[in-house]
Amino acid sequence: MRTSNRRAWVPLVVTGALLLAAGCGGDDDSGGDDAMKITYSLPTPESLLFYPPIVAEELGFFEQEGVEAEFVTAGEEIPSTALVENGDVDIAMADIDELVISHAQGGTQQVPFSPQHSNTAGTVVPEDSPIQDFSELAGQTVGLASEEDTAQVEAQLLAAGLSGDDIETIVVGTSGGLIKQTFDEGEIDAYVGARSDFTAIEATGTPLRNITPEDVQAIDGNPVAVMPETLESKRDALVGFFRAWAMGQYVGLEHPDVVEQIVRDQVPAEWRNEAVAEAALEGSIELMQPDDPERIGDVRPEVWTTAQDLLASVGIIEEKADIADILDDSLIEEINDFDRAEVDAAVEEWQQENGG
Repeated sequence: MRTSNRRAWVPLVVTGALLLAAGCGGDDDSGGDDAMKITYSLPTPESLLFYPPIVAEELGFFEQEGVEAEFVTAGEEIPSTALVENGDVDIAMADIDELVISHAQGGTQQVPFSPQHSNTAGTVVPEDSPIQDFSELAGQTVGLASEEDTAQVEAQLLAAGLSGDDIETIVVGTSGGLIKQTFDEGEIDAYVGARSDFTAIEATGTPLRNITPEDVQAIDGNPVAVMPETLESKRDALVGFFRAWAMGQYVGLEHPDVVEQIVRDQVPAEWRNEAVAEAALEGSIELMQPDDPERIGDVRPEVWTTAQDLLASVGIIEEKADIADILDDSLIEEINDFDRAEVDAAVEEWQQENGG
């Protein structure tokens, strides 16, 4: 049962070059009703793929932190960096390459929180494949979700010490059934795509094993971008929002069955195909496994430096940025300053009230 309905839905639309938004972010934290209000955007509509804010609201963590969290939906054509730059939202998730490119062009967004310590894309093989490592793909055929994955393949080849001449690639699309068939018929030996593509394959009853090179696999998926002036003016609200998120993320790590029960109720449309939803939730929780459980959302300069070098080497980014100008770890300790036992108790109480 929801304790309140704090997650409002505010659509953003594009009219020419003008971004129009209801409920804009960037309000001064000096007082008024907006002092502890945070507007945020995700890469998708409300989804089990980003379960922490759903769980945080359901278990009352936003309320506990005194934060009003307002979810703003946005079309795919609107860059996440533009959302925060224009003040349409306080925070938005963006790709590493998007942020590096923005900074190289004079952008000032900062990343104080990064919940996914794993890449949202990569390379997989069937679980029973004899291929154990990406380097073993030399002489093999690799299926691509689309032509756009070519640069991603190049980055992985570079990380594994291979070149484009070592493999053959063919575009096989994103249909789980079709990709399963190409595996079964021996047309491809590995597949490069996004986690959602892997989920579609696994839903056909084909278990997969991830062989993405370590340096590429470690690249953060969807770090959180915020403008420096927002980081300063709404610091307390941001800490409260991210702490509530971290508590929700912790629930997924320790109580995945409760997360499943919650998202089944809150986003029922995603459960029309049980196999796909179960695989997707498992993948989402895996993506949000932190390097250090005491530092959920940690920003990792060494990972960003390696990622930037790889992206630059294959032409995904043309100009490097100073990683120190992008990352800000000043909130991480405060964000993680919550009692895990109290979260466990809140989960148990919720289960008792909801028959879990």
